[in-house]
Amino acid sequence: MTFERPDWLTEPCPAWCDGEHAGQHLEDDRCHHSDYRVVPIIQQQRRWPRPALRPGDDVEAGELNVLTFRSVGARETWIAIANDQQKLELTHESACRLHAALGSLLRDVSDEREKP
Repeated sequence: MTFERPDWLTEPCPAWCDGEHAGQHLEDDRCHHSDYRVVPIIQQQRRWPRPALRPGDDVEAGELNVLTFRSVGARETWIAIANDQQKLELTHESACRLHAALGSLLRDVSDEREKP
């Protein structure tokens, strides 16, 4: 999809930017952002007070939206992981550290063996 480049956008878009800047009329709204990636998830429900539950009643299906963004004119690139209930915004560097830690944890779980 081709978008018309606004007059105020004087810098080039990063390769990951989806190019949609039409709705960014206010200076504070102007940013480069990637396409959203939707990740289906199963998560624990958080309710208080916790009622008596049957096995499996405390989990629910959901989605997380993942995208990259950077304010126009800024140097820092951010990774957002969010849905209607929660939001996490990390610098690119922090997201790389989180990726490495998750990879390590997932390898540990995959290699899990019964301890004697």
